[in-house]
Amino acid sequence: MEQDQVIKARHVVLRIEPEQESLLRAFQQEAARCWNDIVSTAKEYYAETRKWIGKGDLQKILKGDYQLHSQTIQALTDKFVANRATTAEIRRQGSKARYPWREKRYLTIPFKQMAIRKSPAGTLELSLASGVHFDTGFVPPEDVNTCEILWRKGRYVLSYTSDYPEAEPEDGVHGGIDIGEIHPVAVCTETGAGLVVSGREVRSIKRRRNKSLGWFSRALSRCKKGSRRWKRLIRAKGRMKSKSNNQVRDLLHQATRKAIAWCKEMGVAELVIGNPAGVEKDTKKRRRLTRKSRQKVSQMEAGTIKKYLRYKAQEAGINSCLTQERGTSSDCPVCGCKNHPAGRTYHCVQCGFKSHRDGKAGFMMIRKKYPDTPLPEKFTFSHVQSIPKYRKRVLPACVDGPGVVPSSLVIA
Repeated sequence: MEQDQVIKARHVVLRIEPEQESLLRAFQQEAARCWNDIVSTAKEYYAETRKWIGKGDLQKILKGDYQLHSQTIQALTDKFVANRATTAEIRRQGSKARYPWREKRYLTIPFKQMAIRKSPAGTLELSLASGVHFDTGFVPPEDVNTCEILWRKGRYVLSYTSDYPEAEPEDGVHGGIDIGEIHPVAVCTETGAGLVVSGREVRSIKRRRNKSLGWFSRALSRCKKGSRRWKRLIRAKGRMKSKSNNQVRDLLHQATRKAIAWCKEMGVAELVIGNPAGVEKDTKKRRRLTRKSRQKVSQMEAGTIKKYLRYKAQEAGINSCLTQERGTSSDCPVCGCKNHPAGRTYHCVQCGFKSHRDGKAGFMMIRKKYPDTPLPEKFTFSHVQSIPKYRKRVLPACVDGPGVVPSSLVIA
């Protein structure tokens, strides 16, 4: 049976020579000039006709006016039309959104399949313009669909998409996942086995970030905007935020990867993931949480965790679905009595049932979809850290898609 293909994106850091960096920067400026003309042409057309210009007409106007590959110009036009359609949909839903309007100085360089080829050495070669080619020095493990050259954190990064074979789904047990702030992932199967992944390191990073942001705010309030000290503080603040965001992202990738790998070992065929959307709303108005707890809940990465879990489960051949998690932490699985547990241990005052609070909530997720799921004889939960302490990681986990791409690329 032929496997389904899913499109995944991967990132590779490009270590390039100064001459190549100048070349890429010049083409980034040219791409920005093309984008600015796309935006201005569309606005002028709309002002005259009160209609949006079509993609084909827009491409005819731009053809041959830029030192860019024709496929790159088409990709920029496609990007503008897609952004315009997304903005229109958001506005129809009643939210405020602006159509693309900002003037760019530099822009990401997109490449379609016609502008991508392999060199005789097997490396990925991109066509920047007629007669101008850029050899990335990177040997892709599979066929590449599209590419982009990004500028991220002071270095150039190659982002490419390719088809990835999806694993065949198999028969097995059901599993439930509770997404939380202390434990980002707590998974439990219908047999009573479970895994709780700690997120306390994520909390510590966020706490340090919050304190640092407070310090920067106080320091910036004492500076004149635009002064040398103000600029230094702004740069330092950006570096701090970038570093903490990368650390959190890496830890969440590790946590979700551990959970899906454990599900694969336990033979889980379907995951019921709790959806905590809206848990942070009206907490101050209803006086549900303290000030510090409200801050922690509002900074919970629930959407990111759901996204990571679902695409990792899809790669592993595990079906997944979302369900409302209301009552899963407080309802007793034995007698149905509602309790409000304190701490991580759930104790029912009616029947005396005791278990891990988040792990039990994972089992209740299964009951949300399958109410007739019998109670297992015993709950057994294992506790792991997102990253083993005092152990150096060889490769980073923060990549989009399966596998890890080493960042040791050197351009010949």
